[in-house]
Amino acid sequence: MKFSDYIVDFLLDRGIKTVFSYPGEQIIDIYKGLEDSSIRNILVRHEQGAVHMADGYARITNYVGVCLVTAGPGATNLTTGIFTAYKDSSSILAITGRCKRKYINKNYFQEITIDFLNIYRGYFVDKPDPNIIVRAFNECLNSKKPVSLNIPKDIGSMEIIVDNNYNENNNLKEKIKIIEDNRDVKKPLILIGQGIYGTLKYRDLMKINKILKKLNIPLVTTFPARGVVEETHNYNLGLVGRRGTPTANRYLLESNKIISIGTSLSYNTIPEGIRENTLKKITPLNVRINSLDDIKCIVEEIEKTFPEVESPEKDTFILDLGDYSSKVLEILKNIPEDSIVVTDAGNHTVFVSLLRMCKLPRSIISSHGMGTMGFGLPASIGVKLGCIDYNIQREVISISGDGGFQMNLQELSTLEENNLKILLIVMKNNKLNSFCRLKNPDFNKIADGYGIDNIYIEDIDDIKPNIRYYLRKNKPYLMVVECEDEKLPEPFLQ
Repeated sequence: MKFSDYIVDFLLDRGIKTVFSYPGEQIIDIYKGLEDSSIRNILVRHEQGAVHMADGYARITNYVGVCLVTAGPGATNLTTGIFTAYKDSSSILAITGRCKRKYINKNYFQEITIDFLNIYRGYFVDKPDPNIIVRAFNECLNSKKPVSLNIPKDIGSMEIIVDNNYNENNNLKEKIKIIEDNRDVKKPLILIGQGIYGTLKYRDLMKINKILKKLNIPLVTTFPARGVVEETHNYNLGLVGRRGTPTANRYLLESNKIISIGTSLSYNTIPEGIRENTLKKITPLNVRINSLDDIKCIVEEIEKTFPEVESPEKDTFILDLGDYSSKVLEILKNIPEDSIVVTDAGNHTVFVSLLRMCKLPRSIISSHGMGTMGFGLPASIGVKLGCIDYNIQREVISISGDGGFQMNLQELSTLEENNLKILLIVMKNNKLNSFCRLKNPDFNKIADGYGIDNIYIEDIDDIKPNIRYYLRKNKPYLMVVECEDEKLPEPFLQ
């Protein structure tokens, strides 16, 4: 069989159901193989859209998102999306084309002479070796980072013999042990990041809640881990860090022993002003979670070494609502509470974070580490297709600002072509980050041009009936919500 056909068969064997791609000469053999397979091949309108879709897909399924693009500008157009995924620990397998091997480093058409693969973890396929594909896929899945497969055109068309004796690296279950006795600790705290999801499939993510609720110890979460335990639970103090809740941050400062699970302890989580003293109190549990039994083991170990404490009283948080935030709150009040809200980058992201109560994992999906404008629309497409592939019965709501929405609005064509039921909301305040005036196009006419049903909303009272209208339909719907500029509240931790 041809090596390109082997790649497609391998993806099928690993349960890949959807690939996001844009065709080109150097990947034509793989592209044709996808078209002839049972894998859904989503034709995007820009390569950045492909990588953000793969990212959204990976986050909701907690599996590998795959994108396929050609050489040169096709590959370089992935760069922002790859870094977005890298900062947020998202498993993306980016398959990129390259010119024939004999032309490499000879200034050939679309040949990249810089060592592009050093930007992120990459495999250059210099021979048709199935084990390279296996290693790349496994590293992508287990490291929760993007991985590139760079395949010269002549490699894809070469014939190979497959023996299926892959050299797999199966990780042994790690023994989790907290050595010190912490029973004298007065104010213990558990800090949970999205690393607790490990390599669990979506259906198991929904079961983590029940396991963690056995702990009678206060817990806080990073942004990507919100909803791992519902935020109404007595012991869940909510989001911690710069935009965290007052209770979570107060407890972070007052606690004398913190166990962190699955978090890199970024500056968003532990800001600079408190970082030095806080890190001294943290014991990280650096374990790879492959099953729910691993999480049960962590809980049992914490129960053995920490005392039970009473659930803390949560501080009252009151946000002085303006026009912008009031309309965001009205949106959040009227969507189903298990909806997946995909945000772009901008003021709306902060208001969604402050106003949304998360009861399930992945209740909010954002570009946390990079703040990438243009993420929201394509990522929501990837999320929706992941929901379809894995039978996840949750509505997908995309909320963008008028600046970020324009960065990848060409993917409205991808959305319409696949008739995906996504509610798109553009918060139109005609400004970038509250200080730069922005002249906007007519978003509704653009939506008309793509054949997408839409509405322009000025009055807050029109939000509820239009969300209800969307929920009754089975197609995409755009709501352009006019809102006044509003200053963001100061972060709780500097």
